[in-house]
Amino acid sequence: MISHFHPFLTQPDLVVLNNLSRDIHKANKPELPPSQDDPKGDPPDDTTTVQLLNNFNDEASENFQPTVFTGWDEKDIPKPILRYLVQPYTSWAKRIVRRPTDVVFLTHILLYLTTSVPSALYLFYHFSWPHAIFHWVMQGWYCGSFTLMLHNHIHNNGLLASKYTRFDQVWPYILEPLMGHTWDSYYYHHVKHHHVENNGPGDLSSTIRYQRDELLHFLHYVGRFVALIWIELPLYFWRKNKKSLAWRTLASELSSYAFIGLMATWNLRATIFALVVPLVQMRIGMMVGNWGQHALVDEVEPDSDFRSSITLIDVPVSGA
Repeated sequence: MISHFHPFLTQPDLVVLNNLSRDIHKANKPELPPSQDDPKGDPPDDTTTVQLLNNFNDEASENFQPTVFTGWDEKDIPKPILRYLVQPYTSWAKRIVRRPTDVVFLTHILLYLTTSVPSALYLFYHFSWPHAIFHWVMQGWYCGSFTLMLHNHIHNNGLLASKYTRFDQVWPYILEPLMGHTWDSYYYHHVKHHHVENNGPGDLSSTIRYQRDELLHFLHYVGRFVALIWIELPLYFWRKNKKSLAWRTLASELSSYAFIGLMATWNLRATIFALVVPLVQMRIGMMVGNWGQHALVDEVEPDSDFRSSITLIDVPVSGA
């Protein structure tokens, strides 16, 4: 019905926005046709909309569609490709992942293992500047979606079915260095630290002490994280009397840097483009994201989830 929303919004987003849009226009146009985003063509009242949204995530519903790609829904894929390639792959993938809703994660694991890993290996074997630049751009394109997948992995203790647990434990160690993450550091910082402190005064990544429209404050915030988080995070755990976490965090950081140093002895230029540039780029990017997502921290109640939240409207991602 409405076509002016962001083209990359998901089907559930479009259903909700169309429902809200119809509410706005109902007074002037009471006899609107059924929404094109409702597969059944039912009048898009609130009850129907809520039920449809539930059906999108109900594996027993005829409206359930597992997410296979981040850029296309089934409606966007040509029917022959959908029937002979996508649907057989989806049927196979649903047996590999923990939940049918997680097919997209397997898609991305396979994508990275078949593109990032061979590209990096060949860069070390035979370095060339065009390949190095291409690899850097490709990894820059991948790192956001990879980090979202890693976020799900660390919060849910894996993504794949139990019979594939060993592989589910191994693939992060293969891909993390190529995507700019040191081994296990995202888990230690995000789950064991950031979610505990919740961007409050004790959070090493908190923006509460900074003026968020000052460039020098921003540069200090990003620079401190890039240069010092390797030692500040273990010291944080040490102060909290979490000695085991402190040692494990420090070991993860130092072993990652040792691996980078070892690879540099093989091929310095390949190491810079395959490991060093993604690391610096990722850590800058994570702090830029944190700076924006936590831009409005309430100084009176910094621990309040409600007073320190923002909502983004009509965009592919809404953060708090």
